[in-house]
Amino acid sequence: MNLINTSKLDLVCELDMVDSGKAHEERRRAILKIRSKLLHAARCWLNQNGYVEVHGPTIIPAVGDWLGSFEVKYFDKKAYLAQGLQPYANAFVASLGKVYSIAPAFRAEKVRTRRHLTEYWRIEVAQQCEFDTIIGVQEEIIAHICNDLSAEAVDSLRRFNRSVKNFENIKKPFPMITYDEAVDVLQRDGFKIWWGQKLDWEMEKQLSLKFNQPFFITKFPISVETFFHESDPEKPELTLSADLLAPEGYGEISSGLQMITEKGVISKKMTEENIDPADQLWYTSFMQRDSVPHSGFAIGLERLIQWICKLTRIKEAIAFPRLYDSYFP
Repeated sequence: MNLINTSKLDLVCELDMVDSGKAHEERRRAILKIRSKLLHAARCWLNQNGYVEVHGPTIIPAVGDWLGSFEVKYFDKKAYLAQGLQPYANAFVASLGKVYSIAPAFRAEKVRTRRHLTEYWRIEVAQQCEFDTIIGVQEEIIAHICNDLSAEAVDSLRRFNRSVKNFENIKKPFPMITYDEAVDVLQRDGFKIWWGQKLDWEMEKQLSLKFNQPFFITKFPISVETFFHESDPEKPELTLSADLLAPEGYGEISSGLQMITEKGVISKKMTEENIDPADQLWYTSFMQRDSVPHSGFAIGLERLIQWICKLTRIKEAIAFPRLYDSYFP
């Protein structure tokens, strides 16, 4: 009798494992379908609005160290893996006016969180325009992607408890707060943050819990990471920059800025920030002469998918995730 009961129990366990495996596979399939439809929607909007798809190199030359980059050996020379289209976007914009790229990027950060990958994909856009225009472009493309998914990925979204209304209601203009306002809110909420400090993930999460649709944080202070950004004419200590955060506690999904286009201004900022010009030769070599104003932004594809699918871990948003302590399979 005991043997029969044990056999029945084993069979039930095996069936549960099969059902669990099927559910997991269906979940992965739904994410991949949403990823595919999302990219299709993004490309359609960009192509229909006059943007030209371009591709920059993955291996870029380097002089000195560049924050967060993977150093690679390029025959007998040192190089880095690209973190995006810059500085090659400058050349593309000068030639074509409005461009975009969908490509992998690499970030050498030894962190293990639910929101970081060492290899991730970016939808990157750059064009000849002022800062306010690039804010509007981000609103347009994110709203278009959400509205398109609400029509084209209904069944897949249901697996993640997302209804059509969740994304039909994503409308422009998006709410907007300044960095200064964000600091004030966080201080009132009990966070120990001082002006000039970078907003970490917990701070972004706190802010994004207060919104029910994507919102911007604008005009960050100048730092080593943002010295290529144009300064705010009214407050030179601030930059013409903006992060787009997803609601519901999911944090940053996109980052945008207006670029400095005058070599003299770049040189002055390098002096102010104690940056050796030789370390940025790879970038300034693309600024042989002053050019028209141009701005751009980059959407983190996996972070966008993480919000859309309500994923706990970002590694679910890509088929073969690369983490700092794991690169198999």
